[in-house]
Order: sequence, then structure tokens, then C-alpha cells
Amino acid sequence: MRPTIVCHMMSSIDGRLNGDRWSEPFDGKNRDILFAPYYTISERLSPEAHMLGRNTVQIHFCPKTFDHTGLPRAVRPEPYLALSPAPRKLVILDPHGKIFYDTNTIMDSGIIAVLGENVSEAYLTHLRENDISYLFAGADGHDLENAMEQIGTLFNIERIVLEGGGIVNGQFLKHGLIDEFSLMIYPGIDGLAGIHSIVEYTGNDDERPATGQSLELISADKLENGVIWLYYRVHRKTPASR
Repeated sequence: MRPTIVCHMMSSIDGRLNGDRWSEPFDGKNRDILFAPYYTISERLSPEAHMLGRNTVQIHFCPKTFDHTGLPRAVRPEPYLALSPAPRKLVILDPHGKIFYDTNTIMDSGIIAVLGENVSEAYLTHLRENDISYLFAGADGHDLENAMEQIGTLFNIERIVLEGGGIVNGQFLKHGLIDEFSLMIYPGIDGLAGIHSIVEYTGNDDERPATGQSLELISADKLENGVIWLYYRVHRKTPASR
């Protein structure tokens, strides 16, 4: 069985994600003070693993890129379970195997890389040499349902906090894989069109990635400094469209 997936995000009141662009607090406080509850709430959600997209990881933790140029593809790609003792896990969605790792832990969490089967054999060697677990989400790395089931089965993980960017969140929504939403609203605004929002599915104009999925508000709390925390449960009345 796949884990319960909680999408946990913080945005401006207009749903934008780039915190560097949000307006300043009205009382002149440092914006970092307002960001702090995001991490506190993340732990209150009691995850056994966090999950990030490749872009977020390369921006904040591992900027180097692995060069696959001219390297042969993996012959028989099979999951690999590292010996890392870290009790907490960090699932990283990296379908093309772009991240070059200098460590096997991020934020004190052991890494589980979710890859496509089209990565090079040399990249899998790179991961094993760094004692990094990996598994495969189909040929192109986008079979998220299968990947989440493997995470539940192979690693006995029952609850994941998804903190992806809007595009990653959009893919999980489209595939009916988000069970709860934890949304923190920063008391500020961005206002510019085209800035990434908390959920962004790229598809045709007639697609509705939330079809068959409804939200039940579980709680709404006003935190310090005007931050609002909204917590929803997702109900699927019909199978989510694919």
C-alpha cells in the first residue's frame, strides 16, 4: 500500500511560492520570523519521510549536475536499498538522474532517489557508492503511483509530507495521490502574473486535474504574526482522471 501523502506548502495570499517576492510584514518584522512556523507545522504532521522535486534539491542542497553524456543506459534497473542508518527519509523525484551527490543525507534524512529507467548505469553506480537508495518510476520516471507503492512496500513508510514545487504538486494531484493539504498563508502578496503557484499542472485547456476530488476543511488556525494554517482532507468521489 502506498503512504498517505500530505502536500504541505506556504504561499502568499495570492497563492504564489517565491518568498523572496512577497511583500514585507506591515509591522517591520523580519520575514524569516514569519516563515518559521512552516517548519514547525511540517514536524507536527508526523511524517516518516519528506518529498522534494529535483529542482528544489539542486537550488538549496546539491547544485552539481551529473553528466550522462555518452554513457550507456542501465541494463537491468532494480531498486537499491542503502545501509544508511538515518531514521528519517527524504524522497527526491529526479526522473532523469540529474543530481550529483556529495552526501547521502540531507537535513539529517537518508535519501531515496526516484528515477526513470532511462538513467545511465554509471549514475546508479554513483548512487550506490554514496550509499543512496533508489527505485524506478517507469521508463520516464513519471509512474508516480508505482513509485509510491514501492516506497510503502520497500521502506515501510506510511506517511510522507510532499513539499514539491507547483509542478510536482500538480502531477500528484492529477494522479489522485494527495490525501491531505496543509497550506500556510503568509500575510503578504506577490501580485505578478506567471509566478509559480502551489499547484500547477501543465496540460490542455480542457483538462481538470482535480476532477473527482473534493476538499474537507479539517482546521483553520491563526498563528503568530498573522500567518494562517489551513488543513484539508481530500475526498475522492470517483477515480481521479488520468
